[in-house]
Amino acid sequence: MIRVLIIDDQTPGFIDEMKRDILGSFDRTEVTALHINPVEELEKLPLNEFISSIKTTASEFWDVVIIDINLADVKQLKDDEKVQLPITIAQAFREKNHAATAILYSGTLSDHIENLLSGDLPSEAALKRIFRAEIQAFCSRRIIKDEVLSALDNPSWLLRIDRMLMKNRNLYVKPEEAKFKGRSFEVLAKSIRLQDREGQEFVQLVTEYGVSNFIELNS
Repeated sequence: MIRVLIIDDQTPGFIDEMKRDILGSFDRTEVTALHINPVEELEKLPLNEFISSIKTTASEFWDVVIIDINLADVKQLKDDEKVQLPITIAQAFREKNHAATAILYSGTLSDHIENLLSGDLPSEAALKRIFRAEIQAFCSRRIIKDEVLSALDNPSWLLRIDRMLMKNRNLYVKPEEAKFKGRSFEVLAKSIRLQDREGQEFVQLVTEYGVSNFIELNS
């Protein structure tokens, strides 16, 4: 199962080709690409409700989220809100999902980076928003498919754990003495994405026991 979330104010022409490329690189893997159009959504919802819907979507399993930087055609927003919308969406996504790879893309990338850093928000504050949104890459639209394939090939440690839990999401922790007894693997995966206290503790346990088992096998 590979899932890619696409935030773009038009239906990207690369979706079908990207799915074919993923299928070609990862044999017999189900590929889902969900496209959300902010312009259409913000015609129906106020900004705070749209951002809330992004958080709900983010709490699901995703390998990669790609966000078009050029979302300036949203008439319902003030000029600076339009410029900052991609980062606002990325930050909202990160509140609920720290595992997926996040990539910003655009056909005229340099122009939009300049816009992000030259709006009403001071450059330092704008950069902090980008860092806090944990953006792994900025790229042009023409190479976004390659960036997605690269991200799928090189997942973060959190995403590797998330994937393995979701692959076995119908299982439950059974041992009586287990820290997370009775929890489904799917529920544990959500904690991994959220990186709440239990999610952080689970990652630490996976790391410690994984390394200790590897040492034991090789000693």
